[in-house]
Amino acid sequence: MSERKILNKYYPPDFDAARLPKHRITKNRQLVIRIMSPMSMRCNECGEYIYKGKKFNARQETVRDDNYLGVRLYRFYIKCPRCVAEISFKVLSNPNTDRSRKF
Repeated sequence: MSERKILNKYYPPDFDAARLPKHRITKNRQLVIRIMSPMSMRCNECGEYIYKGKKFNARQETVRDDNYLGVRLYRFYIKCPRCVAEISFKVLSNPNTDRSRKF
């Protein structure tokens, strides 16, 4: 059990961090996150109601070339639990305000 609690890692004396490959970040990267729906909505395909607070695994991306008063916008892609149609919505990234919604 104690072997799982190790906080330090051994680096051999001949280890060279400069030889490690660089981690490249793509510009249009999508993160997979777990969110709760920010508002009640209805699927256009099957008519299923999705109520506020339902949890989803979503893809998140930053909306490029679009901001609201200098605040970034994020676009989320979720799937309808009944027909698996894709639903997307945009929200502000400012946590101090109630998230304004855009479709």
